[in-house]
Amino acid sequence: MGAPLPLWQEGVLDIHAISTGRGECFYYIFPDGTTMMVDAGDLYGHSNKYTQVDSKPSAGALPWQTQAAYVRYFMPAGHNALDYFLGTHYHIDHLGKFGSGREVHSEGDYKLAGVTALYERVKFNKTLDRSYPVYGNDEYEEEGEDNKDSDLIENYRKFITYNTANSGLVAEKFEVGSNSQIVQLYNAAAYPNFQIRNYAGSGLAWNGSNVVDKNPNGTLSENALSCAFLLSYGNFDFFASGDLNNQNICSTVASAIGKHIEAMKAHHHMSNDASYGIEANVYTPNVVVTQSFYERADQPQQSIIQAYAGTQDMFFTGIPASLVSAYPQVYGACKCTEGHVVIRVWPGGNQFYVYVLDDTDYAYRIKAIHGPYQCD
Repeated sequence: MGAPLPLWQEGVLDIHAISTGRGECFYYIFPDGTTMMVDAGDLYGHSNKYTQVDSKPSAGALPWQTQAAYVRYFMPAGHNALDYFLGTHYHIDHLGKFGSGREVHSEGDYKLAGVTALYERVKFNKTLDRSYPVYGNDEYEEEGEDNKDSDLIENYRKFITYNTANSGLVAEKFEVGSNSQIVQLYNAAAYPNFQIRNYAGSGLAWNGSNVVDKNPNGTLSENALSCAFLLSYGNFDFFASGDLNNQNICSTVASAIGKHIEAMKAHHHMSNDASYGIEANVYTPNVVVTQSFYERADQPQQSIIQAYAGTQDMFFTGIPASLVSAYPQVYGACKCTEGHVVIRVWPGGNQFYVYVLDDTDYAYRIKAIHGPYQCD
């Protein structure tokens, strides 16, 4: 305890939930050293009716800088770029708020925040999203307030257009149903029991044998269009689905997976109890990791914590101390309410630990270790 988390080693699978206090961001290191980041939320300068948690590691820290520093620290030796970046959907807490005051790329004419700013510090070789190469001009309104960010998709489109033409970036649409789009790139033959299957995106869902359209009328919300996948390594399974909260899609995916999994990322900051129940009753996960960044009792939803904390080990990267102290009967059942959370799966995929790291500096010291958890 108190020592920095040892760096990744060949054969190990790492899943890092990076705590910035300002958006979602997961970093994966596959057993052969292939790397992937999923989302790069950046709510710097954003405000709504909810009080935010403290920015990490310190006040004024830019989320993309924190994410970049973290990735560079844990990057496997000999690697200097991410292999994959996946943006699950087009919301600012997953891709970045490109509002006023952001620096503009001198040649690409796009604002630097979230994913676009991260790319300036940590290049990635391939980017995946739910709709490439066609991007709409959608506007969305968050929490009924005047927080429309109509330039999010346009700014992201500029970023993709410029960098696919000028910096070697490869862009692809997330291919629902595929188990060959996100793969190990360096020594896959040594770890044949590793796989990522794409289960949902843009309203499509893999039902176990076919891709089915769950959005034929084009009326689903942006959250419901989130990309979802199941990562498997030996007997270990991990499910992640952005902010996917549509019961119809969640039911289809859960039925297709149809088994106990060891761990998952809670969808939509654990805020939808109906969809959460659909998933939890099928997956019965041992470990659930949630990223949240507001002082609100419904994100994560307290009723979900109370219903499932007795059978799931729940880890949160950022719940305000005010809530923790006001509702000890709720949050006292959780394994962690702040810090970076790292799931580390041992070679072969039969056992894993969960590490909670100090998020107040860049030393990544271990605050707590949970496990071992056995995979079955």
